[in-house]
Amino acid sequence: MRIMHRYLNSNSHLNVIGPVMKILDEYSHSYKYKEDLNCVIPSFKYNIEFYLYEDNSDFIVLKKKLNEYLEPQVIGTEYDKEDEKNAEWFLIRTGEYQYPQPEKKFVYRESTFNLENYCKFCDIGKVQNNVYRLKSEPKQKQLQFWGLHWEFGAVFVRDVAKKLIEREGVRGVRFTQPVLHKENVKIKDFYQLHIDTVLDKGFNSYNTDTITCRYNNEEGLNKSKENNYCGRIKYHHPFIGGYCFDKNIFNSNFDIVETYEYFGGGGSAQKLQIVSKRFKNLIEKKKLKGLIFIPVMHEEYNHVLNIKNNVVHAKKSRYSNFRIKKNISLIIKRLLKIVD
Repeated sequence: MRIMHRYLNSNSHLNVIGPVMKILDEYSHSYKYKEDLNCVIPSFKYNIEFYLYEDNSDFIVLKKKLNEYLEPQVIGTEYDKEDEKNAEWFLIRTGEYQYPQPEKKFVYRESTFNLENYCKFCDIGKVQNNVYRLKSEPKQKQLQFWGLHWEFGAVFVRDVAKKLIEREGVRGVRFTQPVLHKENVKIKDFYQLHIDTVLDKGFNSYNTDTITCRYNNEEGLNKSKENNYCGRIKYHHPFIGGYCFDKNIFNSNFDIVETYEYFGGGGSAQKLQIVSKRFKNLIEKKKLKGLIFIPVMHEEYNHVLNIKNNVVHAKKSRYSNFRIKKNISLIIKRLLKIVD
């Protein structure tokens, strides 16, 4: 496991990027730089991107110098082959390619979910009771797994993946067919994968923030005392040290499960989907595209970092929900190497 600091900066001049390149050149650190002096948007004339890893022998000194000019866009965890080899369970991620319909003012919620126990302030409590409606047939023909904007917990599959899952006897799942919104017809050979098995409580939130649906909560949201907040909790996605779960909550009789806990920030909350190593191996053996597998951790990661004193414990990520969702999307697209 490696902790990665990703830097990305665009500017209309070299007052920032120039000194940054000089620092990186001094330590022979690679970066991507490009300039477009004719760009119609001045702030995009000069661009730099690079990654700085905490196991780099020059990390502390580089970080100190870079901090005078830039902050990382995101700090995240990069897993190695040993992490994948040792893991028995994996979170899955899909790309995001359409918005559920009808999307205006989130009306799709009323036509797709039972909202009896739903809280609009934290997004917890909706229960799907109808199929999703899509604007058009999915265009990414090379993908056997597919996902939506906004509803990150919804997983869709094409016919090849569906038949493989059925043939291999994967338990606790079922399929429905989404429909084209305007035509009101089922999308051929395209299915939503429903996961019926929910884990017991077992998430270890040591490296992230707990968010409560209450007045003036941990994110500094919900400013009106007159609203009726539900009091339920969710967690920010951890960016340092990965997702840590009690290994005793997992049952080898099932290959696909959902978490009891919700994750997200602001007005977004989703359960996570987790699959077994057997499921991962099946998908990779058949070379089916569209899924990213993230190893589930069972032990806390001891993250030690302090730029000022060289040694400090810095374990919790401090990112807004917008930045979290934006960077998850960027990372997924980078790994999938797919353009919407």
